[in-house]
Amino acid sequence: MTSEQFIKIRNLIEKEFSHAVTKHPKFADLFTNPRTDWARLERTMKRENDENAPPYYAENILLEEVAEAFNAYSKGDLKNALHEFAQVGAVAMRCMDYVMEKMDENAKLAKNHLQNIQK
Repeated sequence: MTSEQFIKIRNLIEKEFSHAVTKHPKFADLFTNPRTDWARLERTMKRENDENAPPYYAENILLEEVAEAFNAYSKGDLKNALHEFAQVGAVAMRCMDYVMEKMDENAKLAKNHLQNIQK
């Protein structure tokens, strides 16, 4: 990811964050559902990523990080929860970078196709 791409992604996140805070000033009634078994979900996602690798799927990596973060929070390990949520953000940014690269590739293909048609 280039610094320019990083800035674009950061700006998108800041815009969405600001919009979300304005639209929903109260974030949530509870941070996590006490009935959710985050430890089990974390184990499931780790197993899914380990047994099916490669290929690795971005969605599974993201879900594993989310499960790790909420599992740490539900255990009262706030320092680790914050660290894991930072990892969630990092994986989300990598997903955004991937999508931006695909958008750029598609734009280049469309431009080349248009130039070929015009010849």
